Amino acid sequence: MPTSEELLELATRCAEKLEEEGYLRHIPSFSDAEEQCESGYEDLLQAIHEDELFAPVDIQRQEQLVEQIASALPEDKRSLIVELADNHARHVWLQQEGAYHLGVAVGRRLRKLT
Repeated sequence: MPTSEELLELATRCAEKLEEEGYLRHIPSFSDAEEQCESGYEDLLQAIHEDELFAPVDIQRQEQLVEQIASALPEDKRSLIVELADNHARHVWLQQEGAYHLGVAVGRRLRKLT
């Protein structure tokens, strides 16, 4: 299991890859940041997934399970499980966005203090 220092080191390497042109007037979106530091971000996620609390996510398997459950339901109820899975994905994305922006805000605040 990686230490918090090791995770922070991986996150710092990701942050160093973000493109900054002159004075930064806006914070890039999570998807932009993820794209700009893709390989480093994958290393960070892999390190987090090594912790037994955060098991690896298999999106393809998740989609297969949703399809299996949907096919077992009566026709008029099938859309409910798909809606549930879609809503869950939106919730996870919202949490990622929130965590990302909170991290940026904390980083900016700490930067001002040093």
